[in-house]
Amino acid sequence: MMLSLLLNVLVNNIVPAFVVIGVGFIFDRTIKPHIPTISRLALYALSPALVFSLLVTSELEQSQLTQVAGYAAAIFVLMVAVSLLMARALRLDQATGPSFALASSMVNSGNFGLSVILFAYGEAGLQLAVIYFVTSAIMANTLGALIASRSQGSWKQSLRGVLRLPVIYATIIAVGFRVAGYTPPEVAMRPLSTIGQAAVPVMLLMLGMQLSQTKVQQDLKLASLAAVNKLVVMGLLAFGLAEVMGLSGLVRQVCIVESCTPAAVTAVLLATEFRARPQVVASTVFLSTLASAVTLTVVIALLG
Repeated sequence: MMLSLLLNVLVNNIVPAFVVIGVGFIFDRTIKPHIPTISRLALYALSPALVFSLLVTSELEQSQLTQVAGYAAAIFVLMVAVSLLMARALRLDQATGPSFALASSMVNSGNFGLSVILFAYGEAGLQLAVIYFVTSAIMANTLGALIASRSQGSWKQSLRGVLRLPVIYATIIAVGFRVAGYTPPEVAMRPLSTIGQAAVPVMLLMLGMQLSQTKVQQDLKLASLAAVNKLVVMGLLAFGLAEVMGLSGLVRQVCIVESCTPAAVTAVLLATEFRARPQVVASTVFLSTLASAVTLTVVIALLG
């Protein structure tokens, strides 16, 4: 019975995401597209349109939005604290400690998480997932930048990057419209919704392209430990925090699944900017993404 459930979850929720990732991987190896251009398209057009259109038209309650945002921030802070303590226990140096913490704490709630949530829980789940996505992006570019700067560099520069994230403004405007009880006209919402629908597949393809350019090389032992920390330890913390916060239903499912996604590519960018052993983070992203096919299958099956 359990084996049948696991296979059903794997085939229907996880495999479709990895197929699209695989297409992106092959596309990069053969066609060699300009990834920065595709990344900017997703960052400045597709993602904001997705977030805005979903939040404006959703029937989510204010309490649900607050729960998801609070959970996403809390699990990030909790995992950072645990990872830094582990780094100290392992006696990692000033550059390696932050890279271990980044790789262990930053979730791929966008490229990977949104697609898995969509496949597993439909558009209702996706509406909640975008709140987690926006919150984790803010945490990554604030606390994440601060952690990376422990190696070297100016965290203030990365902090200013938060103000350049279009999804934040899309969220603020959408929430403002909801509070005011205003719904934009259909002539405006239809093109925005159409653009937003392209976000999930393009972000998955982009993840495949990014993984294609990721080299798994140095410190495989440390990267493997970080991957286990990210998928297993954070997974256990995710279930525990959900219980402490009293989450239930779809909110609980979305929050836990998003927290159990693999290490984020954004962590590599921060580690590179602050020279905090980016090769370790890149290897962790690659290994955790592959291993998440198994761990996420188990998590989604347990959640029902």
